[in-house]
Amino acid sequence: MTAVTAAPVAASTPAPTAAGRRAVLALARVEARHVLLHPLVLATLTAYLTFLLWPGSEPEDAYPVLQDIDRETQLGQVMLGLAVMIAVNLTVLRSHRHGTDGHFGVLVLQPWQRTCAHVLSVLPPVLVGALIVAGQFTAAALKPGAVGHGSVFELLTGPLLILLPAILGVLLGRVVRSAFAAPLVAVAFLACVFVFVASSQTVAWLRGMAPVLFDEGARPLPSDLLGRPAGWHALYLLALAVLAAAGAVWASGGRARVVRATVLGALGAVVTAVVFQGMAPSDAVRAAREVATRDPAAVQECERRGVTTYCAFPEFTPWTDEWARVADKVRSLVGEPARTQAMTVRQKVAALDGPSGHAELSPAAPGEMTASTAWGGERELEFAASVARGLVVGDEQYRGAHCDSQGVLMVWLAIRATLDGPAAFATTGDNLGRSGMILAPVDAISLRGREYAVIQRLVAEPQGEVERRVKASWAELSSPGTTTDRAAVLLGVTAPAETADDREWQCA
Repeated sequence: MTAVTAAPVAASTPAPTAAGRRAVLALARVEARHVLLHPLVLATLTAYLTFLLWPGSEPEDAYPVLQDIDRETQLGQVMLGLAVMIAVNLTVLRSHRHGTDGHFGVLVLQPWQRTCAHVLSVLPPVLVGALIVAGQFTAAALKPGAVGHGSVFELLTGPLLILLPAILGVLLGRVVRSAFAAPLVAVAFLACVFVFVASSQTVAWLRGMAPVLFDEGARPLPSDLLGRPAGWHALYLLALAVLAAAGAVWASGGRARVVRATVLGALGAVVTAVVFQGMAPSDAVRAAREVATRDPAAVQECERRGVTTYCAFPEFTPWTDEWARVADKVRSLVGEPARTQAMTVRQKVAALDGPSGHAELSPAAPGEMTASTAWGGERELEFAASVARGLVVGDEQYRGAHCDSQGVLMVWLAIRATLDGPAAFATTGDNLGRSGMILAPVDAISLRGREYAVIQRLVAEPQGEVERRVKASWAELSSPGTTTDRAAVLLGVTAPAETADDREWQCA
């Protein structure tokens, strides 16, 4: 029987380079298997994939804007990366927890070589993350309604968000001999991601030091207006990971010249990436945002279909068929002369504040109606409302709630021209906590309770008969002087009496 002592054993002579390299790779394969099969990693991976593959997507998901989809791949990678960090940290500390550190002195590998093996063991989980990102983005890009262009650097950021915390787990295992350190760092990592420096209002260079650059604006922007320093941020994460790996090797006794050079090189790359992130966006991007916001016609492509002209930013022109389908449906429901009235549908953005901006779109010029950079579901209802407003009112200026026939007419046209319009209208009311409102791209179309009741009664009527009455009385229904009571009579329904709540509204 062999006695085992806790006293460290003198280090053996370093193995020959080739043999040592093979031993490191062999140990890396074993440790990688332990990491991939760790219960925490498996549970996180299962939850991650379930979230991505769970059926029941929103209607808007059928029309992805790829320059936003690439960023959406990153958050799930953060959670997987933190799980890998804890798992890797536990594998590094395994010998310490089991009291077998002293045995390593008789083995072929030096401590710094074992650290190298642990660093290499994180690569398979990073590859798994990369495959998930590739699959998620490819699935979105293959949808018929997809528009825009993804960024390679944004897509690379996801796997790097696994690599960095995983190597931090190795470093922690070498400098803090406690299994509690990694979970605490995971909490700090999440706080750094979601709380302290993640806001788009944070100073650019400080924001660039956060693991994830959040940009959650009101609507997507064309890719050339984003101005995100995605390449520099990917370099920043990679350099931090290399710095952490070199630090772990250094802490394990690896003091070779190449380690010192790696530390200095990675540190220089980190500083450089932070500086260049702080300089984004460039003056050219700021100028392009100015033009796209104030003079979109200068950079758009237009296509005339019948009496309607559709103008869009080049990346969004594939949606012209969708816009035309809805606009033609609205026209088919109205009477003359609105049916053949010339109109321009112009896509607009509010890009001055970049992809985090929440500014409202400005009203279009006379004769033009606005389309946004989002589509599907309620966005289709909103566009239909924009077209209906163009044919009934003629402009997008907000003047208050519509307390007359025009309001009833616009909302009914929008609901009727939208696929599953009544459901989309009800969903909008649920989301807003108030019925009778459609968030058109520029200013909402609002109805009082009285006009909303008329809409409910119209939707319950045979729609073919309602269409016939709308066309027969179009001139009077679309006139600004026609009351709600008169509109109800013309459309074959009754209007409820005006309530105290109705009288509190500012009417257009």
